[in-house]
Amino acid sequence: MSLSRTANIEGEFASLNQLRFSPPIEERFETEGLPERIRLAQATLFAAILLYNIYSVADWMILPDVLGPLAVMRLGVYTPLTLLTIWILPRRTRTWQVDGMLVGGCFLSVLMPSAIISFSASHYVATYQLGAMLVIVYMVLAQRVRFRMAVIGMVLIVVTQITTVAHRPEVDAPTFWYIVVFYLIAAAIILLGSFVLERTERYGFLQRLRVEAMIEHNAEMARTDQLTGLFNRHHLATIGVDLIPKSDREPLGALLIDIDHFKRFNDTQGHLAGDRCIRTVSDLVREMLIPANENTPPVGTAVRFGGEEILVLLPGMDAAQAAALGDAIRRRVEGVGIPHPGLGPTAVVTLSIGVAAWKKGHKELDTLVNAADAALYQAKNLGRNRVAVA
Repeated sequence: MSLSRTANIEGEFASLNQLRFSPPIEERFETEGLPERIRLAQATLFAAILLYNIYSVADWMILPDVLGPLAVMRLGVYTPLTLLTIWILPRRTRTWQVDGMLVGGCFLSVLMPSAIISFSASHYVATYQLGAMLVIVYMVLAQRVRFRMAVIGMVLIVVTQITTVAHRPEVDAPTFWYIVVFYLIAAAIILLGSFVLERTERYGFLQRLRVEAMIEHNAEMARTDQLTGLFNRHHLATIGVDLIPKSDREPLGALLIDIDHFKRFNDTQGHLAGDRCIRTVSDLVREMLIPANENTPPVGTAVRFGGEEILVLLPGMDAAQAAALGDAIRRRVEGVGIPHPGLGPTAVVTLSIGVAAWKKGHKELDTLVNAADAALYQAKNLGRNRVAVA
């Protein structure tokens, strides 16, 4: 993960109270959390069926005159619909769809008995209606619906309960307003809990992303040369075995690139300018390895081999193909025209490149690199600014 992406994760902490991440992080949060969200929803719905039907005891004790319709509602409507919901949930692809079904089920579990008991002559209807708070608590604490969905469900359930109580003739004004205040304050407290629960979940998710980013960044630092951004020799030792051809029929080319007269460049221009020169050449080499099709991986692996030397390993290329690419790199760097005042007022930086290819009998990558090094030595002896093939 890049440093900029790590900084983006840190910035997400500042917006936690909005309960919404930036689109890419929000998408990952939703995608990774959905399977567990569905499992939790299914488990709590099985519990809901059991508890909701056990509540028939309260129907029998308080509302005996509508016990039959309530029993039909619980066993014949709510239970089958909840079982259907449990079956449908794994086929949902978004968290809001899961939460929407859960909130809808909770609202229905309150709306249906509210409609039935409006025909009851019992004087305990207002007391019975307070049981809806159990549904609200269950929705927020057990089903853990997202805060925004919890607000929607809360409004629907509270409005239903207040409306039902308002139409009861035995409820006087003081009792009615007590129930209203009770519901509003309880709803506010429970919604505060919903907000804290979701914020805590999101905070934990960001903490995990932060740790992953740190691990990935440290791993990248361990395999990357800090000056050039190319791989370092430590990483080459790690991946070298994987690059060795599995058979003699699999070609593997190598380029060992050296900046001509680099010591003189450093002596006359200073080490900081020398670092800029190495960085520029490394960038040009990296560009030459990137295919025109952005979806295609680089044609080779570039490693800062030491000082101003760059090693490029080219799987799938024989000596001729590697030499052609090496010459293209040489011409590209020379064409850019990086000034080399140490060689004269019009001199530019050039490259000497040694080329080698994997041959029958090679056992280790070092053999290939030594052959490229010998070819590089030959290129320098022939006058530099050229490609030599082992």
